[in-house]
Amino acid sequence: MKTISILCCVIFIASLSACKKENNLEPTSIVTGQTFTTNLRVDGHHFDSLIIENCVFDEATLSIGNADYVTIRNCTFKNIKGNGIKVGFIGPANHVRIEECTFENIGYNAIDSHEDASHGFITGCQFNNVALSQTGATMAQPHHAIYWKGPYVTIEKSRFIGGDQPFGNGISVRSSGHIHKNIISGYPKNGIMYYADHPADEILLVENNFLFDNNYSITAASNGDASNHVESVVIRFNSMVQEENYSIYIGEEFENSTMVMISSNIIVNPSKEYYRTFFDLYLKEFNYTSEDNIGFVNMNSGDLHLQPSSPAIGYATPNVLGAPGEDIDGDPRTGSINAGADE
Repeated sequence: MKTISILCCVIFIASLSACKKENNLEPTSIVTGQTFTTNLRVDGHHFDSLIIENCVFDEATLSIGNADYVTIRNCTFKNIKGNGIKVGFIGPANHVRIEECTFENIGYNAIDSHEDASHGFITGCQFNNVALSQTGATMAQPHHAIYWKGPYVTIEKSRFIGGDQPFGNGISVRSSGHIHKNIISGYPKNGIMYYADHPADEILLVENNFLFDNNYSITAASNGDASNHVESVVIRFNSMVQEENYSIYIGEEFENSTMVMISSNIIVNPSKEYYRTFFDLYLKEFNYTSEDNIGFVNMNSGDLHLQPSSPAIGYATPNVLGAPGEDIDGDPRTGSINAGADE
C-alpha cells in the first residue's frame, strides 16, 4: 500500500507541474524579440536590471519576483486567460518599469501587483478588452486593466478602453502614487478607483486625465482600516464626462485620516451628481461643472481638449495652490490656467 501511495503522489505532483505550463528564465540581462506561448517566471536578484523588449506573450503570463529594476518594453500580451503581468507575488519586486506595451483579450488583470511591489512605473501602454472573466465579478472581486497594490506607483500616458469588460475599473490602485496624463473610457465601474486596503502613506495624486463614458469617473473608498489610508488624496485638473451616477466619490471612512483636495477639474454630468462626499472636504475649489458640453473639441468621441471659446479657459487662474507644470499633452501651464486636463 505504501508503494502505491508514493507512486500516486509522484504522479499527482507531476500532473500539477504539467498544468502550470511555466518556464523559469535562464540567467540573462536581456530578452528580446521572442514569442512566449507558456508562462514565463523571472525569479531571483540575478535578474536585477533585466530588460524584456519586443516580445510577444500569447496565452502566456509573465511573473516577476525577487528582482528589482526590471524593464518590460514594447511587448504585446494577448489571448491570456489569467493575468498578463504579475509583479511581486513570488517575492518582492521593486522599481519595475512597464513601458509602451499592449494588452488585449486578457481574462484577468492586464497588470497585477502584490503589495511587495513598490515604485512601479507604467507608461505609454495600451489596454483594450482586458479583465474579461466573469468569475471574479460574480464573487464581488472583479478584475481591472491595472490592479496595483504596492506603494509609490506611477501610471501615466496610457490609453484604457473598457471594451467587453463585464465589471471592473480601468485603474484600481490600492496605495500611494501618481496617476496622470491617461485617457480612460468605457469602463463599467470606475475609470480610476483608490481602494484603501493595503499599507500606504503620503499622497495619491490624480491629475491631468481624460475620463469619458465610464459608469463612475473617480472613486476613493476604504475597507475601514484607517492605518491603510494615504495622508492626502489630491484630484485636480482632470476632465471627466459621463451620462449619470456620481462623477467623484469620497468615502466617509477618510474623514479623520486623510486630507482631500478636489480642485480645478471639469466635470460634465447630466444628472448633476458631480460629487458624492460624506464630510467637509479639506478643499474643493475652481471645479467647472456642467450638465452638458462646455466647449470640448468633440465630446461625443471623447476628445476633451478645449476649444478657444470654452468657459473653462482661464477658469482656474486664481488657484493659489498652484497647478501641474504641464497638461495632458505636455504643454506648459503658464499665465492663464484652464480648468481640466487641457491647457
